[in-house]
Amino acid sequence: MDYEIFKLYKEKLNLKAVDVQTTSPLILAYIGDCLYDLAVREYVVSNFPGVVNAVNQKKTTFVCAHAQSEIMGFLIGQGVLTDEEMSVYRRGRNQKSATHSKNSSIQEYRRATGFEALIGYLYLTEQYERMIDLEARGITHLQALEDR
Repeated sequence: MDYEIFKLYKEKLNLKAVDVQTTSPLILAYIGDCLYDLAVREYVVSNFPGVVNAVNQKKTTFVCAHAQSEIMGFLIGQGVLTDEEMSVYRRGRNQKSATHSKNSSIQEYRRATGFEALIGYLYLTEQYERMIDLEARGITHLQALEDR
Protein backbone atom coordinates (compact mmCIF):
# COMPACT_ATOMS: atom_id res chain seq x y z
CA MET A 1 0.00 0.00 0.00
CA ASP A 2 1.22 3.48 -0.78
CA TYR A 3 1.33 6.00 2.06
CA GLU A 4 2.28 9.07 0.06
CA ILE A 5 -0.15 11.30 1.97
CA PHE A 6 1.77 10.75 5.20
CA LYS A 7 5.08 11.34 3.47
CA LEU A 8 3.68 14.47 1.85
CA TYR A 9 2.61 15.86 5.24
CA LYS A 10 6.07 15.31 6.65
CA GLU A 11 7.79 16.81 3.63
CA LYS A 12 5.56 19.84 3.02
CA LEU A 13 5.22 20.74 6.70
CA ASN A 14 8.92 20.15 7.33
CA LEU A 15 8.11 17.72 10.15
CA LYS A 16 11.04 16.39 12.10
CA ALA A 17 11.33 12.92 13.60
CA VAL A 18 10.01 12.56 17.13
CA ASP A 19 11.86 10.41 19.67
CA VAL A 20 8.93 8.23 20.71
CA GLN A 21 10.91 6.62 23.52
CA THR A 22 11.31 9.89 25.41
CA THR A 23 8.12 11.62 24.30
CA SER A 24 5.35 11.78 26.88
CA PRO A 25 2.66 9.14 26.32
CA LEU A 26 0.13 11.98 26.53
CA ILE A 27 1.78 13.59 23.49
CA LEU A 28 1.54 10.25 21.66
CA ALA A 29 -2.14 10.12 22.66
CA TYR A 30 -2.62 13.71 21.46
CA ILE A 31 -1.47 12.66 17.97
CA GLY A 32 -3.27 9.31 18.09
CA ASP A 33 -6.57 10.93 19.06
CA CYS A 34 -6.50 13.03 15.90
CA LEU A 35 -5.59 10.13 13.62
CA TYR A 36 -8.26 7.81 15.02
CA ASP A 37 -10.83 10.60 14.87
CA LEU A 38 -10.02 11.18 11.19
CA ALA A 39 -10.39 7.45 10.43
CA VAL A 40 -13.76 7.35 12.19
CA ARG A 41 -14.99 10.53 10.50
CA GLU A 42 -14.23 9.13 7.08
CA TYR A 43 -15.81 5.78 8.01
CA VAL A 44 -18.98 7.46 9.25
CA VAL A 45 -19.28 9.85 6.30
CA SER A 46 -18.87 7.04 3.78
CA ASN A 47 -21.12 4.52 5.56
CA PHE A 48 -23.77 6.71 7.21
CA PRO A 49 -24.26 9.78 5.01
CA GLY A 50 -26.60 12.42 6.28
CA VAL A 51 -26.73 15.83 7.86
CA VAL A 52 -23.70 16.95 9.84
CA ASN A 53 -25.40 16.71 13.23
CA ALA A 54 -26.44 13.08 12.68
CA VAL A 55 -23.02 12.17 11.28
CA ASN A 56 -21.32 13.79 14.26
CA GLN A 57 -23.55 11.92 16.72
CA LYS A 58 -22.65 8.64 15.01
CA LYS A 59 -18.95 9.55 15.10
CA THR A 60 -19.16 10.23 18.82
CA THR A 61 -20.22 6.63 19.49
CA PHE A 62 -16.93 5.44 17.96
CA VAL A 63 -14.52 7.96 19.48
CA CYS A 64 -15.71 8.25 23.09
CA ALA A 65 -13.52 6.86 25.87
CA HIS A 66 -15.93 3.95 26.41
CA ALA A 67 -15.62 2.90 22.73
CA GLN A 68 -11.84 3.23 22.66
CA SER A 69 -11.60 1.25 25.90
CA GLU A 70 -13.78 -1.43 24.30
CA ILE A 71 -11.42 -1.54 21.31
CA MET A 72 -8.41 -2.07 23.57
CA GLY A 73 -10.17 -4.87 25.43
CA PHE A 74 -10.98 -6.48 22.10
CA LEU A 75 -7.44 -6.13 20.69
CA ILE A 76 -5.87 -7.47 23.87
CA GLY A 77 -8.37 -10.31 24.01
CA GLN A 78 -7.60 -11.24 20.40
CA GLY A 79 -3.88 -11.35 21.22
CA VAL A 80 -3.00 -9.28 18.15
CA LEU A 81 -0.69 -6.75 19.83
CA THR A 82 3.05 -7.22 19.87
CA ASP A 83 5.05 -6.91 23.08
CA GLU A 84 6.24 -3.48 21.91
CA GLU A 85 2.68 -2.34 21.21
CA MET A 86 1.52 -3.57 24.62
CA SER A 87 4.37 -1.64 26.23
CA VAL A 88 3.35 1.58 24.46
CA TYR A 89 -0.31 0.96 25.40
CA ARG A 90 0.64 0.47 29.07
CA ARG A 91 2.75 3.64 29.07
CA GLY A 92 -0.25 5.59 27.79
CA ARG A 93 -2.73 3.87 30.08
CA ASN A 94 -0.62 4.40 33.18
CA GLN A 95 0.20 8.04 32.50
CA LYS A 96 -1.58 10.27 34.98
CA SER A 97 -3.70 12.96 33.39
CA ALA A 98 -4.99 16.11 35.06
CA THR A 99 -8.47 15.52 33.63
CA HIS A 100 -10.73 12.73 32.47
CA SER A 101 -13.92 12.41 30.51
CA LYS A 102 -17.09 13.25 32.41
CA ASN A 103 -18.93 10.46 30.59
CA SER A 104 -16.57 7.60 31.39
CA SER A 105 -14.87 5.95 34.31
CA ILE A 106 -11.23 6.68 35.05
CA GLN A 107 -10.39 3.10 33.99
CA GLU A 108 -12.10 3.58 30.60
CA TYR A 109 -10.43 6.95 30.14
CA ARG A 110 -6.98 5.50 30.86
CA ARG A 111 -7.51 2.55 28.52
CA ALA A 112 -8.67 4.98 25.83
CA THR A 113 -5.56 7.11 26.41
CA GLY A 114 -3.46 3.96 26.01
CA PHE A 115 -5.19 3.21 22.71
CA GLU A 116 -4.61 6.75 21.45
CA ALA A 117 -0.95 6.60 22.54
CA LEU A 118 -0.55 3.37 20.58
CA ILE A 119 -2.06 4.92 17.44
CA GLY A 120 0.16 7.99 17.82
CA TYR A 121 3.22 5.81 18.33
CA LEU A 122 2.50 3.76 15.22
CA TYR A 123 2.07 6.92 13.18
CA LEU A 124 5.22 8.60 14.47
CA THR A 125 7.26 5.45 13.85
CA GLU A 126 5.81 5.30 10.32
CA GLN A 127 4.07 1.97 10.91
CA TYR A 128 1.12 3.23 8.88
CA GLU A 129 -0.24 -0.11 7.73
CA ARG A 130 -0.28 -1.44 11.28
CA MET A 131 -1.91 1.75 12.56
CA ILE A 132 -4.67 1.52 9.95
CA ASP A 133 -5.09 -2.22 10.58
CA LEU A 134 -5.69 -1.69 14.30
CA GLU A 135 -8.05 1.23 13.65
CA ALA A 136 -9.99 -0.89 11.15
CA ARG A 137 -10.20 -3.85 13.54
CA GLY A 138 -11.47 -1.54 16.25
CA ILE A 139 -14.06 0.19 14.08
CA THR A 140 -15.26 -3.15 12.71
CA HIS A 141 -15.58 -4.52 16.25
CA LEU A 142 -17.59 -1.51 17.43
CA GLN A 143 -19.85 -1.70 14.39
CA ALA A 144 -20.46 -5.42 15.01
CA LEU A 145 -21.41 -4.67 18.63
CA GLU A 146 -23.80 -1.97 17.45
CA ASP A 147 -25.36 -4.24 14.83
CA ARG A 148 -26.28 -6.88 17.42
